[in-house]
Amino acid sequence: GNLARGRRSGAKFSAPRGRGRLAPGVMSKKSQSVNAAYLADDKLAKGKKDLLDKSAGWKGGSHKERHAEQKERKADIKRKIAKDNERVSWKKKVGGIAAVTFLCGAGLAQFLVTVLSFLRGDGIVAVDVQDTAKVKAVLFGGDPWLVYCVNNETQTQRLPQVLEESAHALSSNLGLSTAVLPCWDPTSSGRSVAQRFKMNLKPPLAFVVANGNKPRPIKLVGISKAEELEKRIKPALKVEMYKIDTLKKWPALCTSRRTCVVIGHKNTAQRDFASGVLRPLLEKHRIVKFVTLDTSFWQLKLDEKVLATRSANKGAQVFCMTRDEGGAGANATFQGVFLQDVDASSAKTFVKACEAREGLKPIDKVPKINARPSKPKKATPPPRQSAPAPAPKKPKEKSRGSMDRVGSREALESEEPLFEAVEDEEDGEEEEEEQQQGEEDDDESDEEDDEVEL
Repeated sequence: GNLARGRRSGAKFSAPRGRGRLAPGVMSKKSQSVNAAYLADDKLAKGKKDLLDKSAGWKGGSHKERHAEQKERKADIKRKIAKDNERVSWKKKVGGIAAVTFLCGAGLAQFLVTVLSFLRGDGIVAVDVQDTAKVKAVLFGGDPWLVYCVNNETQTQRLPQVLEESAHALSSNLGLSTAVLPCWDPTSSGRSVAQRFKMNLKPPLAFVVANGNKPRPIKLVGISKAEELEKRIKPALKVEMYKIDTLKKWPALCTSRRTCVVIGHKNTAQRDFASGVLRPLLEKHRIVKFVTLDTSFWQLKLDEKVLATRSANKGAQVFCMTRDEGGAGANATFQGVFLQDVDASSAKTFVKACEAREGLKPIDKVPKINARPSKPKKATPPPRQSAPAPAPKKPKEKSRGSMDRVGSREALESEEPLFEAVEDEEDGEEEEEEQQQGEEDDDESDEEDDEVEL
C-alpha cells in the first residue's frame, strides 16, 4: 500500500542491498544524499592492510623464485635417486662375486692359486755350469742348497712333483735354496761336478750341500710330502762345534778350510765359557769352522807376529785362521789373528771380520799341531843317612771319581802359554809326520771338503 501511495505522490526510494537491513550508503527517507563517512573509518584501513598481506601469501613469490625453487627440488630428487642406485649397484657387485665364488667353488680357488704360483715362480733356480762364480757360491759358499742334477735328456722333463711343491716351504722353514744344475757337464776346470765329488755319473741324482761340507746325496724316490723331505734334509744342515782330538782332524777341519776359528783352552771351564759365547754365531757363519783345542795336550805353533796379537786376559784364547788358495802351482797362504775380549759383542765383530778376512796377520808357515812331549822324571839317589823316625801318616783325601782337577788360580796362571812360537829345528820332523799321515787324511778330508777348485 505504501508503494502504491508513493508512486502516486512521486517520492523516490532506493532498493535495499541486503536482507533485513539497509546498507550503510542507503539514503534515508528524509535525505536524498549518500553518507560516505564510513569510508574514513580506521577499522576499514586496517582491514584493507590485512587483506593485502593475505593476498600476497595467496599469490606466492615471483616467477624467478618459483622457477629456481622448482629446479632445486628436481636436483635433490636426482641426487637421491643416484645415491640409491649406487647402493644397489655395490650390493649387486658383492652378491655377484659371492655367487660366482659359490658356483665355481674349488675350481676358481685352484685357478687363483695357479695364477699366483705362476707369477711368483716355483722358487727353483737354474744354475749355468759355465757360471763359475755362481757354481762356487752354491758348492762352497756355506749356505744350504738342495741341488737336482739334470743332463741333456732330463733337462726338458718335468721336475719331481715333491720338489716343485716343496721349494717355497724349504726356503721359509729351513732357509734352504733349491737349484737345478747340469752336474755331468764339464766346468771351467774340465771336470764335471759329479766327477769332482765322486758322485753318480748318471741320473737320477740330487744332493744337499751346506756349511762348506762335501755334498751329501739324497734320494727323492718315495718322498711325496714336504714334511718328509725336510726330515731327510735336516741332518745335513746341522751346525756344530768340533773337537780336535786326533792329528787327522786338524788338517781336515782347519788347515784345509777357508776359515777356521780355534778355541784354545787348558781346562773345561775355559772351553765351556768361550764355546757359550761363540755358539750363537754358528748358524749365521756357516762357512766358518769352529773347533776346540786342548792346549794342555796339543801344541799349536804360530809365527811371532801372530802371537803378538794374543789377549793379555787369562782364560781361553780364540784364534782366527784363514786360507787363500794360491795361483797356478802356488801353495796356499794363511793369515790369522787373536780375539782380545771373549764377550758376545767382541766375538760377533771378530767372527764377521774373520770371515771377511779383515785385520789379519800373515802366517809364513802352515800352522801345525803336535802332542806335547811328556817330561821324564829326574831320578836322584837318596842321600845316605841313618834311618829317620817314622813320620806320622797323612789322612787320605777322598776320591773325586772322574771329576776334573782344575787346580788353584796361581797354578793356572803359572802354566805354559796356550800357543807357542814356531821352532825351526822341529820343522823337519813335523814335515815327516805330515807325509806319514797324508794317506790317512785323504778319506776324512773328503768328508770335510772346503777346497774351492772345481
